[in-house]
Amino acid sequence: MVLLLTACAQGSTTSKANIDRSASADKTSKENLGIQQVESKLVKPLSTQDSAKQGIVLPEVNPLELEGQLAISGSQVVLPISQAIAQRFIQDGYPNKIELAGIDTIVGFKLFCEEKKVDIVNAVRPITSQESATCAKSGIEPIGFPIAIDAVTIVVSSQNNFVPNSLTRDELAKVFTVQKWSDVNPKWPPEVIKRIVPAGAGTGGSVDLFAQAILKGNASQLINAPDTVFYDFVEQLHSEALINPYMVGFLEYSSYQQNRDKLRAIAIDQVDPFLSGYPLTRPLYIYADAKAIRTRPEVKAFVNYYLTYVNEEISNLGYFPVKPSVLDESKIKFLQVKSNKESLKEVSNKN
Repeated sequence: MVLLLTACAQGSTTSKANIDRSASADKTSKENLGIQQVESKLVKPLSTQDSAKQGIVLPEVNPLELEGQLAISGSQVVLPISQAIAQRFIQDGYPNKIELAGIDTIVGFKLFCEEKKVDIVNAVRPITSQESATCAKSGIEPIGFPIAIDAVTIVVSSQNNFVPNSLTRDELAKVFTVQKWSDVNPKWPPEVIKRIVPAGAGTGGSVDLFAQAILKGNASQLINAPDTVFYDFVEQLHSEALINPYMVGFLEYSSYQQNRDKLRAIAIDQVDPFLSGYPLTRPLYIYADAKAIRTRPEVKAFVNYYLTYVNEEISNLGYFPVKPSVLDESKIKFLQVKSNKESLKEVSNKN
């Protein structure tokens, strides 16, 4: 998916966002991808009281003063966050285009390090040593900022009336490998378990994350289990939940939140996805070029803006904030990158 956010010429008028989406058969082709146009509107700045809750406060950014365009690519999992920040950036006055592509982390780093076509990478993992080496050959200095936490959520159909709201890891291991529900618990129906799980690199390795936490790292147990269906689009899971009370699957917490009428979340060992200690979580990142932060005002300002407002946006999207200390470390890292000599003087710590 590619989205193109553009500012409306009437930047001083508050107006409702207009969205135009189109499906894409080729996710890597810009010509065949959906385009989104967003009109500009003003956003109320943070109050002093709100800023004080953020710990380290970055210098104020005025998007209206910036020039140049931005391109963002990488994980589909992180895309909604970057889309929300980009839209807010435009609504707050940024006069130029922001192109956002949701493909996967691997492609994002290739476009960033090898082809030098994007300014920001959305990632569900840290950059690899091989990707860093590719960046170095291209003169790119990748720097990563943790921006949120995602929870991979186990779900059953809302029509399911026999599975409890919490299962143990051992029970989940059976649910995702045996054939019938009665094979997990003889009190449950002798019906075939229909497993609906994400496929492809765009899922951010959620199958591997599940396998590490539930199947002792043996992903092949799930992949080769009978009646396992791999979906490319989460709507396939939603549709199955409407017609099949014997389905089970997993998806991002944000997608579950938007479809709670169709799905019921299953806690793991009494720990819900939104609680600390939930075993199926992963940090999400954005990456930028340190050189670009130092030399391109629009990149510097966007990263600054992202770290300033990300916690406000993720609360509406179904993601979870990183620890305050982690966000503060990212802000310090950003300030050190943008100006090694002077930037730390701008830090305002109001803990």
